[in-house]
Amino acid sequence: MTYGRPRNPAIHDYSQDRSPRILITGFALIVLVGTILLMLPIATQNRVPLDWREALFTATSAVTVTGLIVVSTVERLSTFGEVVVLGLIQVGGMGFVIISVLFLRLIGRRVAMRERIILRQTMGVHRSHGIMDLAISVVLVVLGIEFIGAVILFFTWWDDMGAAKAAYYAVFHSISAFCNAGLDLFHGTDDPNLIATRADPVASITMAILITIGTMGITAVFDLLTFPKTKRLSLHTKFILPLMTAMTLIGMAVLLIDEIFFSDFLATLPPAESVLAAFFTVVSSRTAGITLLPIDQLGQASQLILMVFMFIGGAPASMGGGIGLTTVAVVFVTLWNNVKGHPDVRIMGRTLPLETIQKATAIVTVSSGLVLVVTLSILMFDGGGIVPVLFEVISAFSNTGYSLGITADLNQISRALIIFTMFWGRLGPLTLVVALAQRSRRTQVYYPEEKIIIG
Repeated sequence: MTYGRPRNPAIHDYSQDRSPRILITGFALIVLVGTILLMLPIATQNRVPLDWREALFTATSAVTVTGLIVVSTVERLSTFGEVVVLGLIQVGGMGFVIISVLFLRLIGRRVAMRERIILRQTMGVHRSHGIMDLAISVVLVVLGIEFIGAVILFFTWWDDMGAAKAAYYAVFHSISAFCNAGLDLFHGTDDPNLIATRADPVASITMAILITIGTMGITAVFDLLTFPKTKRLSLHTKFILPLMTAMTLIGMAVLLIDEIFFSDFLATLPPAESVLAAFFTVVSSRTAGITLLPIDQLGQASQLILMVFMFIGGAPASMGGGIGLTTVAVVFVTLWNNVKGHPDVRIMGRTLPLETIQKATAIVTVSSGLVLVVTLSILMFDGGGIVPVLFEVISAFSNTGYSLGITADLNQISRALIIFTMFWGRLGPLTLVVALAQRSRRTQVYYPEEKIIIG
């Protein structure tokens, strides 16, 4: 054995960082408050309170911006209940830390260093300098984008719904789309308003743009906003943009080929509407889950590509879930460099740190294991087909909200597993691993290397 150099005491020991546990506790408290509010008689249309398990599932789905439901939002909840759900979506989407910090600034309270560290972790940035100004800018940009989306949707729906209903629907769906929540106020996929929205390019493309911006993440959005001045993009953003474009084009191609030649549903729509619906469905599969097509009526190839895209999800530090676009990019870039025989991992004139590669590997491994274990558990306790159950679990893990229609039929054990999976997916696999792992202090004892046979 060998001995390393003494650790620099000035270096922050993130193994002892309590910020992940604070994030978990904060989100759990918000879910609890939402559950209590949804259990009030005023939260339902018939004033019959929701069962605590229904309220817990709904609150968790809203806070984790997933969109899976066991009770219909528009048919069961009152306006008060819908507003509670919308508030939970907004807090869950932007992050309670950002909102808490903004509130502290508004009342003149000083934000301590611990809150700044948590804020930095939540927003996915590496520096603490200017983090407060960045947080305020994020809130303003988010509210501004949601407002613009709501205005466009309002004028799109005004003629069919009337001013009051159009305004309410516009605000709700703009926030839901940008936060990638997947919750809507339509009465199923045969709702005339939903059918009109599916055929309307302005409404569909507006929500698709909101979803896309929400899944890009803070870093990519600010890179694009400042690009005219700086003329440069970070490596992170250079990963995100082509991957999102490639996923959209590949997904549309699979859906159109599968549905037009091998299945029935899209073939029944006019050509322009089928292309628009395929585009929106693929974009929404990046953890948004707003459903304009009956997912259970799509072909199995279409359902498979949606599962893959849901599992990948959006960018880190965004409204989306999943393992993350950059995680997938790092894994494939590492594989490519290994094939090429490079001693390190190179891409676009840069070398990826070993820590980044280890994190990506951990996220893929832990996430795959979670999906496998939860799927196996539901099949054992609840039965059902493997495809619908796997689809449901991936949707919960990625905080998407797409479903093949089995959510309401799950027993209480399976619902509890889905709640846990939604919560896990929203906080991020790596965050939960760090929070739950009982890591000891770094040792200064190192052992010699020895190879094993793999492959």
